[in-house]
Amino acid sequence: MGRAPCCDKANVKRGPWSPEEDAKLKDFIHKFGTAGNWIALPQKAGLRRCGKSCRLRWLNYLRPNIKHGDFSDEEDRIICTLYANIGSRYST
Repeated sequence: MGRAPCCDKANVKRGPWSPEEDAKLKDFIHKFGTAGNWIALPQKAGLRRCGKSCRLRWLNYLRPNIKHGDFSDEEDRIICTLYANIGSRYST
């Protein structure tokens, strides 16, 4: 039987996110949070996106604590030191 679809695929926008959509998602989450319900969030925020798409956009691109850009010298040093000590076993 399987799971019910998370959204109505016919009415969902696909493809790149626009700056306006990013702003709507950011504003909504800052005002109301996610309440752990990503499926209902797009409709409440006025977005024509799938809940999964909103969740991934927030977690991977829009969260305020995400660092974009190159590693700092200190981060580079830590990575090289750990690699020298434990090798490529990143789960360690």
